[in-house]
Amino acid sequence: MGPLLKDHRVRRAHAGYRRAAVLALFAHADGAPASLERVGDPEETDLFLVQRSPHLSHHPGQIALPGGGLDPGETPVVAAVRETQEETGIQPSSFEVVGAIGEVALPVSGNIVTPVLGWSSSIERTDTWDQAEVLHPLQVPVADLLDPKNRATVKLENFRSAGFELPTGWVWGFTGNLLAYLFDELGWTVPWDEDRSHTLTFAEAHGRAESIPAARHTPSG
Repeated sequence: MGPLLKDHRVRRAHAGYRRAAVLALFAHADGAPASLERVGDPEETDLFLVQRSPHLSHHPGQIALPGGGLDPGETPVVAAVRETQEETGIQPSSFEVVGAIGEVALPVSGNIVTPVLGWSSSIERTDTWDQAEVLHPLQVPVADLLDPKNRATVKLENFRSAGFELPTGWVWGFTGNLLAYLFDELGWTVPWDEDRSHTLTFAEAHGRAESIPAARHTPSG
């Protein structure tokens, strides 16, 4: 893969940041082989996200990849898998970790994050997840994220990022930038109007905008 998120480069000034990891878990319902290099049609591929609890003090209501801070002695892969199970109920035995793809810095939260990739041909999950952290898990068709009408550069005050509109809100910020990077690297990106922009209200940034249409993705659980 190419250089990872140049706008989130890890620099010397970030040395004291907390280490964290997220999991981009893709799944295919028809038994595709467990390797992202061999994934076929993105039209038949889903991605797992979470909508954070609106009661959290940091990033309430935002849509993100499952993940969190590393516990003592954990590797980023171990942390990403553990956090995914805790936040979505997905069983680690039902997916394969493909690998980690480098480190990126998130100055706004003081984290250095390692994105980890996973693939599953048959997801197994429980209906239990950490509801103090996650309002609900989401299983989102990649085709909906790639749909040009759902893409824009989003703006919030002086911040800009890639954005993907879902019925439950906008995927933006670090998660939006990371997904845009992954889709480009996988060769999945569908041409879209890169001049299209959307100024987020704070309600939209937190996934609570009244303008978001009724959900077409039923929340998991």
